[in-house]
Amino acid sequence: MIGLWLLLCWLLPSALSSSAASPASGAPTSSPNQLSGHELLRIGEIHDQQEHFPETLTYYQLALSKFREKKQSQGVATALMKIARVQERQGKLQEAYASLQEAVPLFAQTADRSAQAEALLSTGRVAAQLGQREVSREALTQAAALFTRVRNARGRNDTLVQLGLLHVVDGETEAGLSALQQAAEEARNRRHVEQQFTATVALGDAHWLLGHMNDARTHYVEALALAEAEHHLPFEGMLKLRLARLDEGKDSLTDRLALAKRALLIAQSIRDPAGEADAWSLIADLHRQLGQQAEADQADARAIAIYRSRELFVHGVR
Repeated sequence: MIGLWLLLCWLLPSALSSSAASPASGAPTSSPNQLSGHELLRIGEIHDQQEHFPETLTYYQLALSKFREKKQSQGVATALMKIARVQERQGKLQEAYASLQEAVPLFAQTADRSAQAEALLSTGRVAAQLGQREVSREALTQAAALFTRVRNARGRNDTLVQLGLLHVVDGETEAGLSALQQAAEEARNRRHVEQQFTATVALGDAHWLLGHMNDARTHYVEALALAEAEHHLPFEGMLKLRLARLDEGKDSLTDRLALAKRALLIAQSIRDPAGEADAWSLIADLHRQLGQQAEADQADARAIAIYRSRELFVHGVR
């Protein structure tokens, strides 16, 4: 059964948006001591886009020190947010939570309510992964109110999805499903396909958590149709994996294995090692259920090799 952390990780947003720049411009020509906090942040963002985590954190920390030195509260808060997002992606949740705890009150002292809401949304997501559900609920509720106040529809939609899942996990089924339906409808009305997709998948996951397999399948198929219409291969691969995981008895094993193999091909074609490892792991489990132990062992070995490689990469040993 899918845990709440799985969807939360999948919904993890990228680093704070900024103007586009070529990765080739990443190497500074000046000493870091001669650069401003904003310049250091920008270099860190370039490394962040390339998932060079040690370099990313080095420049974000340098920017943080520079902002502290200049007593620039908004810069300090922004640097802390970026650091927290990298820490979350690395699985360092306690460190991410500590960074966010410092960032949120600093944003509250500024006039940037959207940034404050983003920090609260991140806090709610990380707190949920740490099992601090009351803290998560409070942060997400505040984030939703702030996003509504500043008319940030994207942020409000992301927050509704997080809140809806949290309600479902806490046994508040009606409130949770209602929030997720609202998020899906609002995204559909705004013709924001990506957020409509996210909310629809979340509805599927919520029904899966509740043991409503037919309803889960309905929402997954709807989300898959959206992904295919948009020719969005990452979403399509992820949905095929979701559908392949739906346990509908021994008669469905062969069909589920075929779905998992299609998801694997997509992950390989778009060079998505995390998706490839997940697919190999599921393929191994399905082969095992079919009594095909040799194939299961081979798939397990492939999954383990990718997981080990990714662990070394994420923690900076490349």
